[in-house]
Amino acid sequence: MKAKKKVIKVGVVGAGGIARAAHMPGYLATEGAEVVAVCDINEEAAKRFAKEYDIKNIFTKYKDLVEMDELDAISVCTPNNFHSGPTVAALEAGKHVLCEKPIAGSSADGQKMVDAAKKAKKILQIGLHQRFQASSQLLKKYIEAGELGQIYYARAVAMRRRGIPSWGTFVQKKMSTGGPLVDIGVHQLDLMVWLMGCPKPIGAAGHAYRMMGDRKDVAPGDWGMWDVDNYDVEDFAVAYIRFQDEITATLETSWAAHFGDVGPSFILGSKGGIRMSPLQIYQDRHGSMVDVTPQVPRQREDAHTSEVKAFIKAIRENAPSPVPGEEALAITRIFDAVYKSTKTGAMVSIK
Repeated sequence: MKAKKKVIKVGVVGAGGIARAAHMPGYLATEGAEVVAVCDINEEAAKRFAKEYDIKNIFTKYKDLVEMDELDAISVCTPNNFHSGPTVAALEAGKHVLCEKPIAGSSADGQKMVDAAKKAKKILQIGLHQRFQASSQLLKKYIEAGELGQIYYARAVAMRRRGIPSWGTFVQKKMSTGGPLVDIGVHQLDLMVWLMGCPKPIGAAGHAYRMMGDRKDVAPGDWGMWDVDNYDVEDFAVAYIRFQDEITATLETSWAAHFGDVGPSFILGSKGGIRMSPLQIYQDRHGSMVDVTPQVPRQREDAHTSEVKAFIKAIRENAPSPVPGEEALAITRIFDAVYKSTKTGAMVSIK
């Protein structure tokens, strides 16, 4: 007779949009996982969340939630600048943590989280769900098999012509640290760096621009008008990044910009290159250039759900983090360097 698996009990800190759109659907779709507690500084928001998902335990202070003995894990779904507090508290209380991207609002806070995970010997997984897309998993296999040879350059693109969030706290530095760089740029840059094998960044230069977000004469996007009066983050950013082993990358990311088709993200290697959208692999074979169009396996579930399932599986199997905090911290160190470079106009070393 097959032994029944222990139910992994989870608490959610932050009852906002990402908890509803990504984390909760993932846990509901994961066998043997159950969300039993929720915390939000807005008690009414926590109560609505609890009622919607039939959660019995409601808190307004994360320190009270993480002390629940029955909890095995915590999902941290707070604004960027408030990732570190609940994550460190949960790890110190012996809980595993799935924290939304980016790892934190600053690399200093991210380092605290990584250190706490090492000390507690618990999983710290960061919510970089694009690694779990079927196309990403397939490309990783191609690259690890040596199909690209020596990788030397990547271009990461995450561009919206008009897509400034009109909800929550995304457009305020005190809550989120930055704009598209840390919101959507983080996904595409992380994906490119992960596909390349996570080379160590050693320096970055770039510029974060605010050209449209604080203007009332700009046309709104599909999400309507944002909080123009309190907008103080960038709306476009560009970066040039140097890694060890003479690898370089560029990043272009925007919430709002006047542009048409700027082209896709891609990676170049000595034996081949890949284009992300539409997915294409370029190589030389038998003295001729060839273009290969891989048939991507059908995505059977949302990448966010795959992310949550990987988290629960790692807990059960006492396995390493599917998206280690150290790798996400390296991306945040790059962003810190870009913001510093915006002020100094110079390349910033990353140690």
